[in-house]
Amino acid sequence: MSATPWTVGRYVVETLAANGIDTVFGIPGVHNIELYRGLEFARLRHVLVRHEQNAGFAADGYARASGCAAAAFVISGPGVTNALTAVAQAYSDSVPLLVIASSPARASLGKGWGVLHELNDQRAVAAGVAGLARSASGAQDVRDHLRAAFATLHAGRARPAYLEIPLDLLAEPTTLRPERFARSGGTLPPPPAALAAAQALLAEAQRPLIIAGGGARRAGGALRKLVEAVDGYLVTTVAGKGVVAESHPASLGASLPYAAIQELVAAADVVVAAGTELSETDVYTTTRLAMSGRLVRLDIDDQKLSDQFAADVLVRGDAGASLEMLAGASRERRGWRTAAGAGAAYRARIDAQFDSDARARLAALRAMREVVPIDGVLFTDMTQIAYLGNYAFAAERPGLWFHPSGYGALGYALPAAIGAKIAQPARAVVALAGDFGVQFTLQELMTAVELDLTLPVVVWNNSALGQIRDDMRAAGITPIGVVARNPDFVALARACGAAGVRVHEAAALAEALRAALARPGPTLLEAVAEDFRVS
Repeated sequence: MSATPWTVGRYVVETLAANGIDTVFGIPGVHNIELYRGLEFARLRHVLVRHEQNAGFAADGYARASGCAAAAFVISGPGVTNALTAVAQAYSDSVPLLVIASSPARASLGKGWGVLHELNDQRAVAAGVAGLARSASGAQDVRDHLRAAFATLHAGRARPAYLEIPLDLLAEPTTLRPERFARSGGTLPPPPAALAAAQALLAEAQRPLIIAGGGARRAGGALRKLVEAVDGYLVTTVAGKGVVAESHPASLGASLPYAAIQELVAAADVVVAAGTELSETDVYTTTRLAMSGRLVRLDIDDQKLSDQFAADVLVRGDAGASLEMLAGASRERRGWRTAAGAGAAYRARIDAQFDSDARARLAALRAMREVVPIDGVLFTDMTQIAYLGNYAFAAERPGLWFHPSGYGALGYALPAAIGAKIAQPARAVVALAGDFGVQFTLQELMTAVELDLTLPVVVWNNSALGQIRDDMRAAGITPIGVVARNPDFVALARACGAAGVRVHEAAALAEALRAALARPGPTLLEAVAEDFRVS
């Protein structure tokens, strides 16, 4: 190890290792090879991907599955711009993703010399999507910016961080040595006066309802105690899916897009929104939930406490801590839910409205639920079967179903699932994508083959951009540009060195998925949607 000089590039890599990063996804290029000199001797694993966007998606999946930050190494210019979609996705979903990029040599910056990979202001481009974006001009900058980046990754609401380092600076010798940066002591406790106000509203509520988002994902016990005590209902966003078992009588699941649940929200006299943005992407069918009752918001993010929803009580702080205190102070009573019926009755009303296409997707989802282990993880894409699965794929615990809700990036499922499988190799991980979206990132099947990952990739093939086709028809627009020729997915998988299977009904999907979870290496399972239709 002593033969490797202490360059800034090596310092970066060693500092990442010292601060808990153990896996880096990326593609080496002429502008960032000094990072790879450091990787040769550091305690970090490098995963070669086929596209920089997928380096970001894979790091995102790694972080979501493990709870630990992961990093992506990209080159200047196109490497950075390719990765920005993944950074934006991580920002919208509060994922701790660190991007380390090179930039052209310092002497050329801002001068328009036309050097390779030149952008007018590369940092400014990244700043539009990252929680923190810094550019270093010296070794001390690198250290200070890395400290700030890790603070961003480990904040109460994590955000992705971006650091760019000029290629000549990466090669410079430095006397700096890696250090583990101090972390803050956590979030401040929620204000007692605000909690008391929230508790007073709940004590008087006749029709209480709780909406739980990703910020409450670790507060399942408190949520369960609170909703049982007040005899109300609990509905989650997709990010909060499974925070309380969806089989619980109070649970309405991740059902905010459906009219029956929106009517319940509107009828509630007190709504407690815990760790959720209450955004359009939590609902989809409207930009703003209608509420007639009093609103209590529990959130760590000041911006969320002052957005379009004018809350009656604002409680700033960790949603889990606030929920624990509210649950402890709530007396048990019988009321709304006992009189109106368990959550399952409302879900049955939703299920009864599904048309034949939705029932076909539901059959596939139930087949997958039958086979995937209870702690197995699914990474999904922007596709109709996943939209339905956000609600219909049963989750008895949080952290089992991951969907790119906030930013809605196509192509997310496969590379994110690869990252998750690398993070937790003993755990069952499945990717679920549509036939068009999977083509955005299907090249990463080669990455899964190289790594010999046991990874089923379920492709729902309806031979169209189905959601857009249906939306066009609903809007009275003749569908244009929504049907394209698909490749032979099975043959393509086999050409990559993966297994490929085509299935035509739910029982066959279950059987093929069970075999794929037991088989070394990845398996692409093409589910032909037309053949799944049920009467």
